[in-house]
Amino acid sequence: EGFPCWDEQGLWDIQVPGSWKSQFQELKWYDGHAVYLKQFDAPQLPADHEAFLCFDGALYTAEVIFNGHRLAVHDWGYSAFQVRVTEVLREHNELFVLVENLLKHDRVPGEIEDWMNDGGLINGVKLIYVPVTHIENFRTSTRLAADSAVIDVEIFLAARDASASEEVTVSVPELNLTGKVIVSAGQSAHVTLSVPRGQIRLWSPADPKLYRTELKTRFETISDDIGYRELKTAGRQILLNGEPIRLYGVCMHSEFPKTGRTATPEALEKLVAVAKDLGINFLRCAHYPYAEIFGRALDKAGILWWEEVPAYWMFHMREEYMTRLATGMLEETIRRDWNRASLAMWSVSNECCWRNPENPQEENYAYWRKAAALVRRLDPSRLLTCAEAQNLTSANTTWDPSKGDLLSLGAGGTEDKTFRPMHSDEFYHLFDVLAGNCYVGKPGDEREHYARYVKLFLPYNKPLMLSEFGSQSLYGDTSPDDRLGSAQRHITMIEAAYHVFEELPELTGYAPWVLADGRAPIHWSWYNKGTGLFRFGFLNEEWQPKPVYATLKNCIAKLKQHFTR
Repeated sequence: EGFPCWDEQGLWDIQVPGSWKSQFQELKWYDGHAVYLKQFDAPQLPADHEAFLCFDGALYTAEVIFNGHRLAVHDWGYSAFQVRVTEVLREHNELFVLVENLLKHDRVPGEIEDWMNDGGLINGVKLIYVPVTHIENFRTSTRLAADSAVIDVEIFLAARDASASEEVTVSVPELNLTGKVIVSAGQSAHVTLSVPRGQIRLWSPADPKLYRTELKTRFETISDDIGYRELKTAGRQILLNGEPIRLYGVCMHSEFPKTGRTATPEALEKLVAVAKDLGINFLRCAHYPYAEIFGRALDKAGILWWEEVPAYWMFHMREEYMTRLATGMLEETIRRDWNRASLAMWSVSNECCWRNPENPQEENYAYWRKAAALVRRLDPSRLLTCAEAQNLTSANTTWDPSKGDLLSLGAGGTEDKTFRPMHSDEFYHLFDVLAGNCYVGKPGDEREHYARYVKLFLPYNKPLMLSEFGSQSLYGDTSPDDRLGSAQRHITMIEAAYHVFEELPELTGYAPWVLADGRAPIHWSWYNKGTGLFRFGFLNEEWQPKPVYATLKNCIAKLKQHFTR
């Protein structure tokens, strides 16, 4: 038993959760293989229990070897997975995890990403014991009737004996709600609870009320703090608990000073404080699943967010292997986070709009159909979206890859200034919210740019939002001109954008890019002085505010005032 040819003398101590790039200067730019070793004593496992190792996310692949047994290979990154270790658990244990984070053509994301490719066990790891017949998971959803809130609880049962069944009691003690149902192993069953509207505080950013919800069998009691709310669309509006809501937000990466991709309680406390100071009620969490503790913190804070899988800048998502990776990541994340009241949207891609009009078989529609169907099946109580690059293409039937998907204003004098949606109607009908990443080339183009975006998609009668817009600036810049990267240009473009938004009530959400500067080795432009930092942030990489931070705060306040007066 044990890992062959192993010399413990060369080991470095590393914090888990954490990234090797954030903890070791020598590994700041290292992509490759690393081996984790943990030796620990475990409490005795009762005969009527199972043991699982639970990993909340690794970058990228993780091979799990426990007490000499190769138990699992998880071949995609970011999302949570579990490994059953019942038969091999001992009093004294040795856990090896081989992690490899190379960027590859046949991975999601692929060879290029505009964030740092961290490596390691970036999220938490724990050992849990559960009864042999146990509640594997449960999912809640809320529907508002005329005078009541109807809560549906779907319970999933797992058992060593495939023929087992168990009575499960569901209760929300604070609301005096109780229900029971018999669930068969490997199946699910529903409990429906109803409470008068006047007796429940529905979760919202203004009142992020959470209710302790308990599930009990003969063998165990589990619980979670859950907010009950209804989220849906009606025409061009997003409705939270039946009332229209605008999403005043900002984009972000799970990128924190000193810990990189890893979120800590202290980092999340700082994030919530910044969000409250900005006056936002929404975060676009790009471009991959975040740690479990993230959603729990936003539940308590009353901040809506969207979660995404890193189908990012990829022209071959249609390929079966690529679709398997992305939908596997998506399913694991949905099953982990589907009880988070703050989670508003699932995004299945970002800027994967590459297409070949002359050969539709080379386009990514097969992926989008499968991903959308998966979300609809697993979590129909949330909204479905994706972030597209400008969402526009020239009406010219000849496609020029060098022009990308930019919304050209015809500045060169030769572009075709007639535009149509880049996708067929089928594509837009897949989604609940149409979201576009829309960057303006130069100050002064904002009105025509955003108005054209809105006009083009109004016929679909769906909520429209800007999932990215903005500019960049270098922290401490004092140049008086409006050159790219200057603080003044960044301020000018944010002010101009929000001024135009007052004239476009059809937009229901605004998420400028990005909350804080982050590590991105593909960005080595002059305005980041060769540091490999993506300088679109309103905060710098140490979360110190740039001049544009105050501008954004003022613009959000003015826009909210405009639409509420």
